[in-house]
Amino acid sequence: MSFSVYSRALTRAAQLLGGRDKLAKVLQVSTTELDKWIADRAKPPREVFLRIVDLILDETRQAGDGDAAEPPPSRDAAGPSRYLD
Repeated sequence: MSFSVYSRALTRAAQLLGGRDKLAKVLQVSTTELDKWIADRAKPPREVFLRIVDLILDETRQAGDGDAAEPPPSRDAAGPSRYLD
């Protein structure tokens, strides 16, 4: 079975944070809703998905991005996106 980008991103974010309960708390959603998104029974709202992407980028950068001299590119989660519509 192929999982959506939403499901894969949510699963990765939960791994990085130490579990689904912690991710649900960070996102301020119920674990029931989070489980629906992970199982591809529903899609998370765009704002939540963008927070998940930011979380993954922040966590992976902290874990091993050795080039601390160059600042990360700015991100505008509220801006238009051609990928999510």
